[in-house]
Amino acid sequence: MKIPAHIAFGRLSTGTKMLLILSAAMLPLGFIALLTSLDMAQSASAEQRTAAQTTMAFYAARAESIIDRGFNAVRGPAVSVQSAAFVCSAYSRQARLNRSGRPPLAVFDSRERKICQSHGKPIDQIAAVDPKVDHVWLDPTRRVFRFTMARPDDSLLFEADIPVDSIQLGIASGGGLPLNRMVLRQGSAEIVLVDHGDASEKDILRLSQPLADGRLALTAEYRLAPARARTVLLVMLPLLMWGAAAFAGWLIVNRLLLVPLSQLKQSIDAWQGSGTPLQLPRLTTPSHEIRDLADSFGAVAARIQDHEKELEDGLARQTRLTREVHHRVKNNLQVVSSLINLHARGAEGAVADAYGAIQRRVDALAVVHRNHYAELEESRGVSVRALAGELASSLRASAPAKAAGMPISLNLIDVHVTQDVAVPVSFLITEVVELLMHCNPQGSVLISLDATDQPDRADLRIEAMGVIEGALEQYAGIARFERVVTGIARQFRAPLTQDLQTGRFEIQISIYP
Repeated sequence: MKIPAHIAFGRLSTGTKMLLILSAAMLPLGFIALLTSLDMAQSASAEQRTAAQTTMAFYAARAESIIDRGFNAVRGPAVSVQSAAFVCSAYSRQARLNRSGRPPLAVFDSRERKICQSHGKPIDQIAAVDPKVDHVWLDPTRRVFRFTMARPDDSLLFEADIPVDSIQLGIASGGGLPLNRMVLRQGSAEIVLVDHGDASEKDILRLSQPLADGRLALTAEYRLAPARARTVLLVMLPLLMWGAAAFAGWLIVNRLLLVPLSQLKQSIDAWQGSGTPLQLPRLTTPSHEIRDLADSFGAVAARIQDHEKELEDGLARQTRLTREVHHRVKNNLQVVSSLINLHARGAEGAVADAYGAIQRRVDALAVVHRNHYAELEESRGVSVRALAGELASSLRASAPAKAAGMPISLNLIDVHVTQDVAVPVSFLITEVVELLMHCNPQGSVLISLDATDQPDRADLRIEAMGVIEGALEQYAGIARFERVVTGIARQFRAPLTQDLQTGRFEIQISIYP
């Protein structure tokens, strides 16, 4: 469902509303200033580009004049093989008289063997030429222009070399744009004329000018000048206006609303329902609504404190009642155990054994109840290790005469279980140990509890040591024992593994992870 605009605006905070209103009021003026600044920036950029193009054309004209001088040098001599040395000598004399005149000229025969050279650095090998076309070549290694020409009959080949530094780049910038890099290119060959370091792609203006009818190219890279302070100020003016409006709105809302609410929140966080009364801060805000809200918080805190006091009193009464109930149940179990013990003293034979069996089960239940009562306040459940220890002591004390003093060893991890698990555990230990006392009175018993790969399960194992072969299977009450332990195992919701040959009983129980 789409929320109407006026409802959505009404849900905004006061500070946000003020910010939006003031920003909208300043928007027309900021928009006008932005358009003006952008127009000025575009005009300045166009002027800089035009000036850079003019400077680039000036550099290209200088380079073209050098190229024309080289072509004139190789086109000038119309000589034969016999007069080539004379021409070279004449060029050499002209070069001595006018150093800025003709460039060095070398003459080669049709087999590209050097005949003579007028002056300058030696030209040992002529560049590749097309006999019918004049050529200009870039030599990046020697940093020279190489001009070549061949006579129509290929009898003579001429070459003149002019250093590229003859261009004499005397201007370092173009219309206020600093020259970053200038390069002469011919195919993959290039000669760098100016290089003042790298710059990022967004700061570069690239210009290119063809030379020698497109056989060469002069490229230049100019660093774009940063925006002027005035232009930057004009561009930033709308943002400054919106920032001022936002700051004014925030200052007002912060003074009247946010600071008092923050003070009130800190007081409530420090209180957190403790037993002490809520200490409200001294609010200096002119907003009476905030002060009324603080008074309401104080009244609610007082009511909560009174209610918590009533709950604490009720919990204390309930705890005392629970302790009394547990205490009376424990006493009742002790009375029942004592009565059974009194009756057992006057009985003999099977009756005495029956009384003993009943007493052991009552004691097992009393042990569970006593451990559960001890752990009740901490809500950790019943400790299996403590439960098994008390059961072992009780079973040894009430053991039949023939099994008096039977060793009962314990090897249990320290875990806790619920009372619903502790009761069948105690009964299972009692039933199995009692069976082993009757069938293997001269042996010993080991009660183990080991962890499994599941954090909420453990293996409970009861096994006889030194059991006589067939002693458990031949016991008269073995059928009744199996019915009882099978019923107990159902309470664990796990299968009971029993081996009557070795006297080993094992089952998985639930524990607190």
